Amino acid sequence: MEDKRRVMEIFSFYDRSGLERRLAAMAEKGWLLEKIGSTLWTYRRTEPRKPTFCVCWFPKASAFDPEPSEEQQTFYDFCEHTGWTLAASYGQMQVFYNDRPDPVPIETDPVMEVDAIHRAAKRTTLPSHLVLLALALLNGGLFISRLLGDPVGLLASATNLFTGVDWVVLIALEAVECGSYFLWHRRAVKAAEQGEFLEAKNHRTFQIVCLAVVGIGLLYYLASILTSGNPMMMVIALLMFGVYLPGVFLLTRGMMAFLKKRKVSTGVNRTVTLLSAFVGAFLLVGGITWGVLFGSTRGWFAGSEETYEYHGNIFTAPQDKLPLTVEDLLDVDYDGYIREQTNQQSLLLAQYEARQRPRFDAADFREMPTLEYTVTLVKAPFLYDMCRDHLLLDRAERWNRDMPEIAWYSYEPADPAPWGAEAAYCWTSRGYGPRNTYLLCYPDRFVEIDFSYGWQVTPEQMTLVAERLGNIDDGYSLQK
Repeated sequence: MEDKRRVMEIFSFYDRSGLERRLAAMAEKGWLLEKIGSTLWTYRRTEPRKPTFCVCWFPKASAFDPEPSEEQQTFYDFCEHTGWTLAASYGQMQVFYNDRPDPVPIETDPVMEVDAIHRAAKRTTLPSHLVLLALALLNGGLFISRLLGDPVGLLASATNLFTGVDWVVLIALEAVECGSYFLWHRRAVKAAEQGEFLEAKNHRTFQIVCLAVVGIGLLYYLASILTSGNPMMMVIALLMFGVYLPGVFLLTRGMMAFLKKRKVSTGVNRTVTLLSAFVGAFLLVGGITWGVLFGSTRGWFAGSEETYEYHGNIFTAPQDKLPLTVEDLLDVDYDGYIREQTNQQSLLLAQYEARQRPRFDAADFREMPTLEYTVTLVKAPFLYDMCRDHLLLDRAERWNRDMPEIAWYSYEPADPAPWGAEAAYCWTSRGYGPRNTYLLCYPDRFVEIDFSYGWQVTPEQMTLVAERLGNIDDGYSLQK
């Protein structure tokens, strides 16, 4: 039977009453608070009891203090004299319990209590929340900017979707926490002047839901990376979440605990701990980056890539399996092709990009036909119209940016029947006419395909494009 239990306690930092009720409920179950950590609280097993708990704040205290100050120790002695036992403390938060029935309260003046909470909040907790809110707003704004500029590319990426959701959740979480605190403090000051302590509203359920959303998003993100088939991304994800994040956390906590044990002053402890966290993070990121680059240059992450030399330079020549190739469309058998496919997908969209180009060392590589296409699979039907509108406009915006007006291109309607599509568009110039680039709209996907210049696309080839890229039941045949 376990004698200790570690629990992640989630409460607003000023919710004194909520914390006291939680600790009393745990004590009734036979678990008494023993230690408060930055993330986990430790409880030890005892006989079930019904003590009274008191959570109070000592504004001058710090998590970096080697031991209680003389003033703080005097406060502890006073509490002990009146029957209050110190259960645990962390920085400015002090938790006491008293087994006597109807004990004399530690805090008897609501004005002083509210003032102590506010001074403690201004010194550490509140600035941290405000910084997180500012950071979340900045990154949330960048996410929205990217969403407006390239919604398809962003929503098709599990990484972008995960980080975007995280920033939105963090904005909501910090906005509620900071806004609720300021509202509570304003009301609490008025209530204290009337001789009452105003209890804070409990946001624990909202906080747990936010953390659950982030946790589920993290699991989804890791699963998408580990099943992506990209060895380099898999290794980077494992190193970041298995080495970097735990390493920085353990280094920071270990350094702070070590310096506290050596009775190093608060200021020195804070400086050395923060410096060690920065240096440790820098070294770990540098080590991971160097290791990945070192392995990449030695082919540790290479799949079906080949290498070749041309005019003294080394080039890679991926040989991925493509769902549609030049050889499928033309009765030819060319040597010296690069066949490359890149995939990304999320819960909402998936994108598969395929490129078949000649190698530079291939004979007559300038005359060899090329083929490029992108398949955008729409998993969430409500995004279909948005994806179509974006694909119709995005290419023109990028292409025409620095071109003279006579060379401006746009997608113009074409006959969809030969392609077996619901709609088709041809990439057409005002001055030079159509090109061999098409956007094809199928019920659950879009195919943007680019044939090399001079390629006369036949109805038979259009039918094959529809069979290979437009009419499959799922994205399986597009996987590597």
